[in-house]
Amino acid sequence: MFPAYVVPPEDITEVLFALSELDDDADQSAVAQFVDESTRKVRESIRILRELDIIVGDDTLTLDIEYDDLVQQLPPSERGTIIERALLSYQPFIDYATYLKRGYSSEQATQMVFAANTDLSSDAEYVQRYFQRLGSYSGILTEDGEVSIEVREIPTDSTQSIEKLREALDSELEVRIYLDEILGEELMNFLDEDTKSDLSSGYMKHSTSPGDAISAVGRAFEDFLRHIGADFGNEDRDYGSASGIIPVVNHLQGDDLVRKVHKRRVFSLAEIRNKGGAHGDDTEVLERWDTSPEVALNTAISATLLIRSIYVFASEERLAL
Repeated sequence: MFPAYVVPPEDITEVLFALSELDDDADQSAVAQFVDESTRKVRESIRILRELDIIVGDDTLTLDIEYDDLVQQLPPSERGTIIERALLSYQPFIDYATYLKRGYSSEQATQMVFAANTDLSSDAEYVQRYFQRLGSYSGILTEDGEVSIEVREIPTDSTQSIEKLREALDSELEVRIYLDEILGEELMNFLDEDTKSDLSSGYMKHSTSPGDAISAVGRAFEDFLRHIGADFGNEDRDYGSASGIIPVVNHLQGDDLVRKVHKRRVFSLAEIRNKGGAHGDDTEVLERWDTSPEVALNTAISATLLIRSIYVFASEERLAL
């Protein structure tokens, strides 16, 4: 939750550094002494770090290992990188950036986000204040509250060329906004952060490392299928015992959560994953398949659209390719 009390981003990251330096059983008083700040400023900083999932759990001051490592590596002048990483993994901020991209003001964008996430703060004004301050500190937003990274118009219509999409995907923020546009707020909230991160990596790495991109997409898709089974499937069916995309989708079909057309598309995606990213030599010719950036990007797009199709069928019984 974002507090009414204003804590400068530099002080928030200093508290983060203190938590990384001190023992796991350190309390807020010890942190306040370490950073030489008031207990209130430390308390509110911790609330913000917890909201951004930099601190894991509600009852501990334990840092997520990724941020614990980052704060140890970076000098104070570069700690905006930590906040950037957190904001790009924080769905309410991605929604906020998406609304800014569509032309809404910062106040309007915040109000829309707050309407769907009233537990973010006691007032939308406090959310806007922290989004702007943290966004500016991280370099994602300008001091005027505009998106500083050039977020170009990314084609979401499947009739647009893949080449045009390739040219438009240059930053993780662009990818996250693109996924937000394609999948929608409800589905983005359904996906866990690891799944969204792997799916984003599929787009980000498609040109430089096509095989790794396909592997990342495959992990994201398999995780998504398991979550569909866990949330909508028969509780007596053991989705945890299914190893790989095909066994999981077979379970989903047994629970009437996918149609035959879904399954055929899943089989195609699994084949690309096996040949292009997950396995070594082809068993028939004992050679590896070459993977191109175009194939890697097409795999990411296909998986994204299939995720949407399966989700709306499982949750609404609505048929949508």
